[in-house]
Amino acid sequence: MFEVLAKEWKAMRFLKRPDDAKGEDLTHEVRDKVNDILTQIKENGWEALSKISKSLDGITPFRIDPEDMAKAWDDLPSNLKEALKVAGKNIRTFHRAQRNIFKNFECDIAEGQIAGMRFVPVKSTAVYVPGGRYPLPSSVLMGVIPAQEAGVERIVIVTPPGKEGSPSPVTLAAMGLLDVNEAWVVGGAQAIAAAAFGAGDIKRVDFIVGPGNAFVTEAKRQVFGVVGIDGLAGPSEVLIVADESANPKFLAADMLAQLEHDPSAKAMLLVTEEMLAIKAIEEVRHLLSDLKTASVASLSWEKGATVAVGSLEEIADFANGIAPEHLELVIKEPTSGLELFSSYGAAFLGQHSAVPFGDYIAGTNHVLPTGGSAKFQGGLWVGTFLRPMQHLYLSQKAASDLALHGATIAGAEGLSAHDTAMRLRRDF
Repeated sequence: MFEVLAKEWKAMRFLKRPDDAKGEDLTHEVRDKVNDILTQIKENGWEALSKISKSLDGITPFRIDPEDMAKAWDDLPSNLKEALKVAGKNIRTFHRAQRNIFKNFECDIAEGQIAGMRFVPVKSTAVYVPGGRYPLPSSVLMGVIPAQEAGVERIVIVTPPGKEGSPSPVTLAAMGLLDVNEAWVVGGAQAIAAAAFGAGDIKRVDFIVGPGNAFVTEAKRQVFGVVGIDGLAGPSEVLIVADESANPKFLAADMLAQLEHDPSAKAMLLVTEEMLAIKAIEEVRHLLSDLKTASVASLSWEKGATVAVGSLEEIADFANGIAPEHLELVIKEPTSGLELFSSYGAAFLGQHSAVPFGDYIAGTNHVLPTGGSAKFQGGLWVGTFLRPMQHLYLSQKAASDLALHGATIAGAEGLSAHDTAMRLRRDF
């Protein structure tokens, strides 16, 4: 997404473009593999799930005992325990405030004509918690807390095994912090299949949320309609907008914080001053020389990083075409400047509002739209789990008053039973 628009945009001056080298297109292979996994589990349930999980992950899926979650929490180092408590409190505060904006209501449209709406949570949801390159306790908090605050009755975590055949202790501890009572060690497309169709003691859910790899994302795409989903996640991305007030070391660190996710991560720095861009590139190279995750970050820096110079108006126009997952505004007046930007997953305003604060601790959610999908959807929030359900009451007189007009429209559409159903109320 970044690369295509970058090449087409003529007004910007590019100091660094992503590597044009294209990897093998595995789209069809992933789609077909996922379809096979889903079909097997839909038709053969637990037997197929066990066989596939054993083949891919070396384990038979199992349910995590809540006592193991509680023990992992108790055994956690005190500093990490305190950090997760702060994160949990901030995330819950923000998402509880979201729940409070949803008020059931009714309005009088005309005499005897009342329309209303209720906001009702889904009955059950699965939260997919990735566990590949890094343990992600933050994804437990980001997925479970909004569902809890929405009032979802049954919240099920599905997460792949770690190297020892079980999720990492810190991931288990995060589950213990939130009093999760149902979690299964099963990952990949097979986890999505089990949640969507049911398999053995894993009962089907109504909704599935959470990011994952290409196989998880494709599985969510294929089961949509059987269950609801929050969206389709792609490689993580950040777009940073900066002017002369920005600290180049901060800019470099924020780019690398995104690029260390995986080799497909994307980072774009758009600045109003060329010297700032040059300094930021120098800082990236300096930080990479001593970064523990440099093997990943260096690769994604070459493959997926862009640095360009333009006016703020050009940058805003460009950014709105990108619709980035994360938007950082490191400019003198970030709050007023935000008005220029119309498409992003989450915006981070000012010199000190780095994306990692949103990833972990500050309260906003890190499950956000990628690949330009911020043009038509937002990130995970309490509203993700709520269904706006409408209702209507008509008195006898109101129905009679509306019947003729309604029947006229029904007649124009050729739906005679609709016509009759309304005319009967007029003649009652």
